[in-house]
Amino acid sequence: MPANVSPIYSISGDVSNNGTTGMNQMITAAANDYTGIGANNSLIFTADATNGSYIQRVRLKAGGTNVASVMRFFLNNGSTPGTAANNVFYGELSLPAVTLIATAATIELDYVMGFALPPGFRIYMGLGTAVAAGWVATVIAGKY
Repeated sequence: MPANVSPIYSISGDVSNNGTTGMNQMITAAANDYTGIGANNSLIFTADATNGSYIQRVRLKAGGTNVASVMRFFLNNGSTPGTAANNVFYGELSLPAVTLIATAATIELDYVMGFALPPGFRIYMGLGTAVAAGWVATVIAGKY
């Protein structure tokens, strides 16, 4: 097998959650689906439109006191997420019940992805059950 003489390295880091309400987009409403078409699934990342992006991981942080739930991740081909054929279920992560107190940190969870996302593709996520304070996602990635 010939050696890879043209490895792809990120040209710049990309840390975002693509929330329309800003970087601190708390997700509280349940989407509860495995197709990605639920209205309460949230866009958290869009790959570079020209060369794509490398997705390292998604870090989830509890925004306060929440009941246990699950976070589901979907890959989208850049078209409307309301059409199931444009999405693929990628994986899910159990979220523990969290109680906010003034003397200790709330939990942070990392969901490792570790793959290249084609140009314009997106990542959506959705909760299995509604929570009170919400969870915020930060995508750690790099643009090609």
